[in-house]
Amino acid sequence: MAGPERRETIQARRHRLSVIPRAIRCDRSVPCSNCQASGITCEEANPASRSETRPRPERDLQGQIRRLEERLASLEKKQLTTQLSTGSEQAVPQPTRVAPVYEGISSFTSQSMLASDVAQKTANSEGAGEHLDLKSSLDHLKTLLQTATRSSFATEYRMSRVPAAQLLPTMDNLLPIDLIIAILKEIKTNRPIFLCSYVINDPALVERLCQRVYFPTEPISTADLASMHGILLTLLKEFTILGNSLCQRFDLKAHMSTCEQNFNTLVESYDVLAVPSFESIFALIMGFIKAQDEAKPLLCCTFISAAATHCQMLGCHREITYRSDKTGNSENMRRLFWTTYLFEKHMSLYFGRASSMQDFDIDAQYPAITTDPAVRPWDESFVMGIRLAKIQGEIYDKLYSAEGSKSSYSERTRRIHGIHFDIHHWYTAFKEIDASNVNNQHIFKITRDSWDMLYYSTYTSLLRAPITSGEVDAELNTHCFRVARLSLQSHLRCFGKFQTSGFHSNADYANWVLLFSSFTPFIVIFLHAIAATSSDDIQLLTEVVDSLQHIRSVSSSSERLYQICSTFLQIAKGLVRTKQSCAGTYNEFENSLQFTDDAGPMSIFEPDCLQGLLGTDTSEQAPYLANRDIYAIFDSWATGLPTGMSLFGGNAGSI
Repeated sequence: MAGPERRETIQARRHRLSVIPRAIRCDRSVPCSNCQASGITCEEANPASRSETRPRPERDLQGQIRRLEERLASLEKKQLTTQLSTGSEQAVPQPTRVAPVYEGISSFTSQSMLASDVAQKTANSEGAGEHLDLKSSLDHLKTLLQTATRSSFATEYRMSRVPAAQLLPTMDNLLPIDLIIAILKEIKTNRPIFLCSYVINDPALVERLCQRVYFPTEPISTADLASMHGILLTLLKEFTILGNSLCQRFDLKAHMSTCEQNFNTLVESYDVLAVPSFESIFALIMGFIKAQDEAKPLLCCTFISAAATHCQMLGCHREITYRSDKTGNSENMRRLFWTTYLFEKHMSLYFGRASSMQDFDIDAQYPAITTDPAVRPWDESFVMGIRLAKIQGEIYDKLYSAEGSKSSYSERTRRIHGIHFDIHHWYTAFKEIDASNVNNQHIFKITRDSWDMLYYSTYTSLLRAPITSGEVDAELNTHCFRVARLSLQSHLRCFGKFQTSGFHSNADYANWVLLFSSFTPFIVIFLHAIAATSSDDIQLLTEVVDSLQHIRSVSSSSERLYQICSTFLQIAKGLVRTKQSCAGTYNEFENSLQFTDDAGPMSIFEPDCLQGLLGTDTSEQAPYLANRDIYAIFDSWATGLPTGMSLFGGNAGSI
């Protein structure tokens, strides 16, 4: 038969095959409905006919398919049974211990420890410590300052409670297309506040991100989904707060909840954290903003570090990258890079860790400033924010870093004077921004007040940089006291305007102004109050603590800040009543506080002194506090740096 088969024409073969009955899929019921409709004997009802009529290769293939289907059904049933028997918690990772987070020594906690030691020395002098109320306040403060530098729960590093890997394959719960179209039309007609400053200012970019997901012409990446959900979530929040007309047409709160859940899961995925792209950086910056909204500094550090790495891997820090760009997206990338730079440099100073973005390796130009008078002040403020972030990075690198702390007294003095000139020049230029025609003028003016607090707190961090070379004694001078007082006064002024803005909430102020600025000025004024026995300082501290009471319920971070500051206030009141001088030497004529070798920052690190300060009774410790090695906090003062995150046990912003 081999010969005739080889001579068979194509037409003849087609005719022969056409008369062969097509295979009928049996639905395995008895009798099979498909077989009955085709007028053939049901194979399920007549197994013998199966083996007789079906060729062996087809029988083998059908058998393999049937066995695979049965196996898959068995696995699905087993998985479902397991989930039902173990409960819904099976899908949620259980809290685990995490490694300690390293923190530098330039923040509120280390200075609080020094201040508490100074207060202890004052209380012990000439019997002042015999006052029971004062002793109780000191004991309570020492308990508060025994802050955990590690988080007990991995959720501190997450937004979503469910691992992204479990949900990404089923991420199809998108917002309705009619809502997306309405949002795109709205932002083209009325520019949202978020699109006036910082991350992006191009409404067309929002449209492109949505088109890529809803009308894809190529595979959609995780970063595409994450970046789109990130910007949509921010816009929905703004529309909801301002009562936009879209609130009448759509249930924005429900859609915002869906968008938030999707974004939380997507931004934590491996692809976004590890694969560099414009969309990944954008998603990470939106994640940083959301984490700051939720007072999660550990998550902020994760997102901003990943974004900075992506920027460097893509060459966003070099101007040649933008000159050679052919995508037309270069200006958006430029703004994204400088936003990353701004946040990363800011956290470098207040969390006491060197920035991964070194200025000597950056030649990218600043973002373009529009000529539109309604938007120009926002762009100018953005550039001024970048310049201030650069100064903050210099303060850390030149004065607080391990290398900077080794410099001689003359070199450190020269650096302080140089940065002093830069920050003063910055503030003068910032005040010259003309905002007479800016859009959303009321909100813009409130943000300018928050810049005042950020400026004065940064300035205080510069002036209080300790002298650690050993050539002269360390001191806090009158200039430092004056700037610290201006910082606290700007806080009171700014907080009052936030409360009456009708747009910002207490949480906005707490997370983006109060916890985003160093609260070192409070400690500086506390030291001046007990050194100069100043009733004016006591009044200022009292007003600050009263203001903190309004935001204490926002988060555990705010609650902790309130507790520590209120305890400091009680101690200051007790010490001022005794009219005793603190450890060190206060020069009333020069208004300076000097720490000598036997009564200053270095002497308080001796074990005998520490043991007398700490005690062992922690029965009044709040439930969210945990013990830690307080010796490390004291020792951090020896090198002159603050430890931003430790004040809040890894649960709040940079104070």
